[in-house]
Amino acid sequence: MYVRWLQVQNLKRLRLFTVDFCHAGQPRMWTVLIGENGTAKTTLLQAIALAATGSKQVNTLAGPIVKHLRDRRGSAPLAIDAKFEFSSQGRDGENHPLLKKIPAHLGLSSHVGLEVGSTSLDAQARYFDLEKSDNVSTDIRDPLDHARERHTRRWFVAGYGISRALPDATLTPPFDRPSIERLQPLFDGQARLASTSFSNHFALKDAQENRSKGTTSRLYSRMLNEAIKLGGSDFLPHITKLELRGQGGASRAIDLIESDRFHQRMGRHVQKIAGVALSHGYQSTFAWIADLIGHVLLESKAALSTIDMEGLVLLDEIDLYLHPSWQATFVTALRRVFPKIQFIATTHSPVILAGLAPHEVVRLQIDPESGDVVRAGWDPNTGQLTTMNGHNWPQPDPRPMTGSEIYNTWFGVDRLTPNPHGETLRRYLVLAEDPFRTDREHSELLRLRKQLLASGVGEFQDPVSRRSR
Repeated sequence: MYVRWLQVQNLKRLRLFTVDFCHAGQPRMWTVLIGENGTAKTTLLQAIALAATGSKQVNTLAGPIVKHLRDRRGSAPLAIDAKFEFSSQGRDGENHPLLKKIPAHLGLSSHVGLEVGSTSLDAQARYFDLEKSDNVSTDIRDPLDHARERHTRRWFVAGYGISRALPDATLTPPFDRPSIERLQPLFDGQARLASTSFSNHFALKDAQENRSKGTTSRLYSRMLNEAIKLGGSDFLPHITKLELRGQGGASRAIDLIESDRFHQRMGRHVQKIAGVALSHGYQSTFAWIADLIGHVLLESKAALSTIDMEGLVLLDEIDLYLHPSWQATFVTALRRVFPKIQFIATTHSPVILAGLAPHEVVRLQIDPESGDVVRAGWDPNTGQLTTMNGHNWPQPDPRPMTGSEIYNTWFGVDRLTPNPHGETLRRYLVLAEDPFRTDREHSELLRLRKQLLASGVGEFQDPVSRRSR
């Protein structure tokens, strides 16, 4: 299941915002949202998640944030509208039992609304033909509810918030509604990822599907190692292998978690390291990747590779805990490992953009007049950064840019130095290190020193003594 299009109205500061997730007529596999704090990046991820949930679970997923969703600056209702489509593999009769005939281009239209004064979201969805834009009739009113109730395959959507740690080895999260629970981390910072704690669920899956004990766990291990191999050093730097010992007989999550061993290259040698001993960057990255693979495997009826996994992943702060050198290659690695997964992510890191084409970046900013969050871009006619207002102007390509160019072009940091006092300090240091500065230059130095001290910039060198030429 992929998202093609989203429009929100009166959602926080998004008075009317539309984003197209297609390129050349097909869902693009990567979109990264950038913008200053408070530009509704996470809110847009949540909007997609709500639109993919169905009417019977949408309020459970939103939880207490429902009362904070509608734009309080006016009295208009909130509306979220999204269009999804299914891959060729996801258009078979097994995944859409309500349809007697499945169109070659099957889509799903979803609407979520919140009336003024209400604390309960309303939602509905329908099939439609992507080519004809006609509704496709079914025996019941809402195919999305039907799919979520039955955890239907090929309707996969997962969401990851900023809290994504390796799980407690003594706990295994219950999966009463896995298709909904895998979106909860976007809404609830306390929601725990199943991640490497899937063993109990895999044991039950083996029993239900008449598989030999440990079959699914062994496949899980192979897929995790496949991801590490395909991703290479760009994916999990210095991690060469994951060893899951004893998984064939693991009946409890703790058995599997405590036997996890990461093979980490240290100089010319490789050392086995427990997952909990790795840095937060490794832990948080591996946690959501292992969770994603586990969820897909849980609903799969056959063995599969990471390159065959399909679905939609909503990822907040993709750069979380990652060093810039890792950020620069991470998107490229994820493309290799999960080529059929559609990622919609957010970031505050300019370095992440090094792996993205210009049409894969959506820049958000606050309109200075209305206070609305709008999409911004470079106007090719004026050369100015401005509100796009529905225009689809080609944007500069971040991939060949230097770091300074990305900071300037995509993040609006147009100073020579990122520090707002950096240029003043640079000029001060030039004068301070010149023993032959003139009286005029010395006066300038004293003025700059006073200015820097007043701005709270301390710990800079004293000027050298003046000398005559």
